[in-house]
Parts: sequence; C-alpha cells; structure tokens
Amino acid sequence: MCGQDNEKHEWQPPQAAVALDNDPNADEAFPWDQGSVYDAHCHPTDTMASLKAIAGMGAATLTVMSTRAQDQDLVASLGKEDPKVVPAFGWHPWFSYQLYDDHGKGGDNLVSLNDKRRHLASVLVPSPSSLDEPTTDKDKQLVAALDALAASLPAIRPLSAFIADTRQRLLDHPGALVGEIGIDKAFRVPEPAVGDKDSDKTSPCTVSGLTPGGREGRRLSPFRVQPAQQTAVLAAQLRLAAELQRPVSVHGVQAHGLLFSTLAATWKGQEKKLLSHRQRRQIAGIEGLDDETSDSETDDDDDNGPKKPKKEKTYPPAICLHSFSGPVDMLQQYLNPAIPATIYFSFSTAVNCSTTNGCQRTAEVVAACPDDRLLVESDLHGAGAPMDAALEDMYRRLCAMKKWTLTEGVKKIGQNYDTFIQKTKRIKGRP
Repeated sequence: MCGQDNEKHEWQPPQAAVALDNDPNADEAFPWDQGSVYDAHCHPTDTMASLKAIAGMGAATLTVMSTRAQDQDLVASLGKEDPKVVPAFGWHPWFSYQLYDDHGKGGDNLVSLNDKRRHLASVLVPSPSSLDEPTTDKDKQLVAALDALAASLPAIRPLSAFIADTRQRLLDHPGALVGEIGIDKAFRVPEPAVGDKDSDKTSPCTVSGLTPGGREGRRLSPFRVQPAQQTAVLAAQLRLAAELQRPVSVHGVQAHGLLFSTLAATWKGQEKKLLSHRQRRQIAGIEGLDDETSDSETDDDDDNGPKKPKKEKTYPPAICLHSFSGPVDMLQQYLNPAIPATIYFSFSTAVNCSTTNGCQRTAEVVAACPDDRLLVESDLHGAGAPMDAALEDMYRRLCAMKKWTLTEGVKKIGQNYDTFIQKTKRIKGRP
C-alpha cells in the first residue's frame, strides 16, 4: 500500500518492471525448497478471493498489513486461520483523515454531516476560507467536495478508540506487528465511489472482488492530509508498539525528514551511550562486548555493583522501512549506532524497480546497506502466483546487487526476517 507513484491503482507486476540485466544467477533455479522465502509486507486481504491461493504459494510467510477500518477484522481472521500469515494491525496515512485526535480523552464518533465536514476542513488542504458562506468559485467547489466526502463516511472515529481496539487485537495475536503506519506527503484523498457510499459497505468484497474503502478505481480529489494529522496518528501507534514491544512496518513517501524526526522522538533520551576507544580498551577482557555496548549495559552486567533499574522502552524494538525509497545518506542516518531500535530496509520490485532511475537508486542503497538489515516484500494486493513472482524477482535483484548466490541470499534475508519478528512471540504454525 505504499509507493512513489500512488496515483496508479494497482502495482505493476514484475513483468512490467525494469528488466534485470546481467543477472549472475540467471541459470540458478530459485530455492523455494529452502522454506525461508518471506514477504515482509503485503496486502492480500484487499482481494479476498485470492486468499485461497496462499496455501499453494512458495512463500513460507506473508506479513499481512491492515490499513483502514474495513480490513482490520479481515487481517485478524486471516492471522488466526492461516499458519503462513503474520498479521499486522495499523492505520495507514492515506486514511488518517478518517480519525480525529481526541488526545486520549475518549471522544465520541463524529456522525453528523456538519461535524464530519468541519473535521475534514481542519485536517485537509486546501481548505475553503469559509465552510458556511463560501464566496469564491474555488471555495464553493472545495465545500462541495468536502461535503461529498463527509457524506461518504459513516463516522469519524476518535484516535483513542482505534488505539484501544488495536491494543486488543495485538494482545489477541501475540505474534502480530504494528503496521502499516507512516507519513505520505504525495498522496491525494480519493473521491467517494460514484453512486455509492463506499465506506458504508459491510460485505467483505465489492463486486470487483476488492475490499471496500481502498483507493482502487477511484478518481482523486484535490485534498491532501496535513502532515500534523498524519504525525499524530503515527505517533499514537508508535507509542502502542513501544508499550507492547512490537515491531512496526512503516510507510514513508516524500517525508523522509519528518518521518525520521517522528521515529527519533520515540527513543529520545534512550539512545545508546557508545563507549570511547579508551573505555573499550579498559574492558576489552569482557567477552562479547562490542562497539555499540552502552555504559548502562556494562553496569548491569557487573555482579559486584548495584543493578540499575531498567527504563521502560519508549520505542519499538524493530522498525521496517518498507519499500524504502530514501537516498544513501538517509539510510546512513537510520544506521546511527546510537539508535536503540533495530532498523530494517525492505524492497519491492513494484515500488523500487518500476523505473530505471528508481532501480539505479535502489542498487546504490542496497550496496550501502548492511547485509543483516535487508528484507524483501511484494507489496501486492492479491495472493498467489503473482505475489510469488514479485518476491522471486526482488530476491533475484537483491542477490545480484549484493553479488550473492540465490541460495546464499535467500538464507541471509530469511535470517534477517526471523530476527525482525522474533521480538514478538511466535504465532501458531511458525517454527
């Protein structure tokens, strides 16, 4: 559900992506039999009819994201029923206008047309200078568009209610992640479905087989969600992930600086205290000590000294930057050894290699990325053979970029995925 060009309604299949030239592993069969091909980020519940194909897929595990009101229960059910699925619960920035920040005070749903339109006017841009007495043609058009959007939504929920529901879902699924969450400055809010209140549908699928509430097949309005609104929704979910110590899957488009500062706020004051060269020499005899060991960690291991009380962590244990599109210098910023959370970088053909320039930038980032921080995803909206093909394509690309054999690469990336999710309890069916 992420991408640099989110005005396309469906991601391009691998066949439409930039060709993989000079593949050193072209003659090597893809090692599905290793049982360690993992999809770190996907959306198969957007096409419910495709779910029956999961059992026959070569991928061993699908990390299935939720994004909005309509797919939370779908992901929860799939996580209970299918041993291949690691569920993730979150609210995507594309839909952040459908919540309002009640600052944890337990507000009520906004159900009247007037309340909904006033909320939308406060979080969307451009906003008319007057909702009640628009005078210019532009303002009249904006008010009409806001009214149509407000009428299409059954209710605007308080953020605290969504967080409470998500906390319970995470407790019900001990192996679940928080996701998809993030910030996106590029997207535009879709117009209501023509002749239909899309969000009012209760059936799991639309006539076309797509779960309601998404963006597929809909024209885009002029509205974007203000960064402050997106940040409030993201920060609340990061606090929940920290509370329950769950990994997160994060979306970031044209907002790398704001996203980093929002994530960094979670670990402010809990950064690792790196040892100086002199300190490392002084305690060089301590087995297993590395350059990233903090002063507090060494004190806790000293049987002769007082134990320092461990602080409650205010940051998620692991963060996956999904379909990462930032430059190398942004990657290096996330790899600062003082950051206490473990940051992973996931890549998909659909987003990272849909253009020649994008694929070249990705190759530069992958080359600079530590081997143990790489993940692979499909980011596709339907399970089955196309998802397997997308995964194989991206695995092959990463292995070519890293000069790994396929067997070696699949094993390394599989180990990374296991380390990423091992912060949570294993769900039923996981080894």
